Amino acid sequence: MKKTSLLLLITVLCLSVVLAACGSNNKNSNTGNTSNEGSTNNAAKGESEPKPVKLSILAWNNEKEMKPLIDGFKAKYPHITFDFQFVPPVTDYIAKLQTMLLSDTAPDIFMIAAENRNEIMDGGYALDLTDEPFMSVMLDSNKSMVSKDGRTYAFSQSGWAGGLFYNKQLFQEAGITQLPQTWDEFIEASLKLKEIGVIPLYDKMTDITIIHSALFGSNVLSKDPTFDEKLFKGEATFAEGWTEVLTMWKEGLIDNEILTPDMIGMTSDQLMNEFALGKVAMFPGGPWNIGPVEEINPDLEFEIMSIPGKEPGNNYYNGAPGVGFAVNSKTKNKEEALLFLEYMTTQEGLKQFEEGTGGIITVHGYESVVHPAYEPAYRDGLMTGKIYLPMVSWNRHQEALRVQFLVSFQDIAVNKITPEQATASLDNKLKEMDNK
Repeated sequence: MKKTSLLLLITVLCLSVVLAACGSNNKNSNTGNTSNEGSTNNAAKGESEPKPVKLSILAWNNEKEMKPLIDGFKAKYPHITFDFQFVPPVTDYIAKLQTMLLSDTAPDIFMIAAENRNEIMDGGYALDLTDEPFMSVMLDSNKSMVSKDGRTYAFSQSGWAGGLFYNKQLFQEAGITQLPQTWDEFIEASLKLKEIGVIPLYDKMTDITIIHSALFGSNVLSKDPTFDEKLFKGEATFAEGWTEVLTMWKEGLIDNEILTPDMIGMTSDQLMNEFALGKVAMFPGGPWNIGPVEEINPDLEFEIMSIPGKEPGNNYYNGAPGVGFAVNSKTKNKEEALLFLEYMTTQEGLKQFEEGTGGIITVHGYESVVHPAYEPAYRDGLMTGKIYLPMVSWNRHQEALRVQFLVSFQDIAVNKITPEQATASLDNKLKEMDNK
């Protein structure tokens, strides 16, 4: 019995030692976990409290217009604040940005517009955004303005389109039961209006007009979207692309006296007022005209329409993408700047930009609410990329060519030169500018 009791006592002592050791190991183990958790918590704490960053932005939308977007972003990323600078468009903004870029004081984010896109992209001032996942929402038609050699350097989320506003009641009185589907039908409809004593169309003809731009899209770009690219590579000429367009314009509108030389120099307000008062059936305009027309005549029934080409279905509007937001290639806050652009592409960011600026959003997966009179331009022009503005598409000497174009078509309007002579002068101007 004594041996048995001693053996039992030894067994109990051994178990106690083992259990104590296990307890010690468990304790050490727990201590280790506690230490790791502490590290994890610190890491998490570090992630939740990132280093404060101040992003600088230069924009021609003022701070009030950009406030909803910036406030939304700051609510999501409170560690990022902004140094916001506003400069009005276009000349002042371009000059300010150019000065900053040349002196290495440019902001983290700035705008690329039609007027400075070549200088920005050629100078390597903007980050290549082509492969950023958020760029997938951007329309190809918007990319064209801020791209070079297949690479895209800014995010553009808006656009505008211009067409012809028409008076529905006057069209009905002239027996025009459906909108013209071809250029010939458009001229025929204009002559019907003239026959009943209505002025069919006003156009001030003081710049490359909405009709010229859209008719070039309908006739040329509908068949060859790369025409301007070929033109500036020396593989095509103005004569090949524009002679037929200017001939159609002259024979249809000038020779039929639908447009007359005395309209040259009319102001935009004159055109709009006469239309709103029901004195003219059509005038060229854009979304900016809708509110003022309704203020003048709230009862007017009107809508925008495209410019048809020679063949049915080839309809275009005049128009261009909105400015693009770019990231400075030398920014020290690249991650945060890209985060801001990414936020701009979200449904929340797009809605805030739309509310703040009043811009028409043109990205995949977002539907802007537009005035019913403007719905055709939004649906069939902007969202399908059937918009054209020469100064955006021409890749160099835009201002010199624009002035030459303006002089040439005004000379056509007063029967001073032919369309062939006009396009020859454009080809000569391009050569002259290239050789300077």
